This record gives sequence, structure tokens and C-alpha cells, in this order.
Amino acid sequence: MIFDQEAFGEYLEQMWEHLFETNTISQIIAKINSNHRARRFFAMYLLKNRETFYLYYQMREELGIGYIFDTAISALFHELEKKPVKQELIDLLQIDLSMADQKVEGYLLREFEKDLNSFLTFWRKRTGEWEHLRKS
Repeated sequence: MIFDQEAFGEYLEQMWEHLFETNTISQIIAKINSNHRARRFFAMYLLKNRETFYLYYQMREELGIGYIFDTAISALFHELEKKPVKQELIDLLQIDLSMADQKVEGYLLREFEKDLNSFLTFWRKRTGEWEHLRKS
């Protein structure tokens, strides 16, 4: 699988419309600490492309969203061998594990994995592709 940015963009648009209707990304960010859906959506939004990731990475302290980056980065490097799409995202975003201020484990990691799996299911249904989603 080569990470399908177009499909991911469509997935994000559908999620955005379904969960937040006409809210701007700034309005969604403002809800992050009080709304789990906003937090989870934004964590996926960061994977949209390298520019988006680094734009918000530079503002993470100012916006109080460093923990979301810690979660996303930790999750992408967690059990990397089990899901090849993670390596594709790491390469696309040009990130490394040292970019996380602290390692995240447990519930937040599983939550991120679940959201990434939701995209993979969307992509599989959209394309009919099964291979490369998981290594056997």
C-alpha cells in the first residue's frame, strides 16, 4: 500500500462534516481539551500531510496540544512491524520518535490505533484493497 493521501483527505472531510459540521479547524482545536471527538479528529488531521503536521507541531506549546503529538508519534512507532501503513506515514511526515516529548502508552495509544484502523477500513471499502493493511 502506498498511503493514499487523496482517500485520507476524503475521509477527513467526511469525518469533519459529520462530527463538526461548519466548525473551522480553529474552533475544533479550541474544543480539544473538553471534547474527545475533537481531540481524536485532530490527531488524525495531523496526518493529513507533512505541512499540516509541522505547522501545528511548531505551535504545539502555544496551543497546548503537545500531548496529541506525543500520542500520534508514539502510536505510529508502536508495533510498527504489524502495520506497514505506519512506516508510510512516518516517511510521508518525515518524523522520528524523538519528536515526542514523552512516550505514550495504554488507552490513548489504543484509541489512536482504532482511529487509524477506521481510515484503513474506509480505504479498503473504497478501493477494494485488502493486501498490505496488515502483515500476516
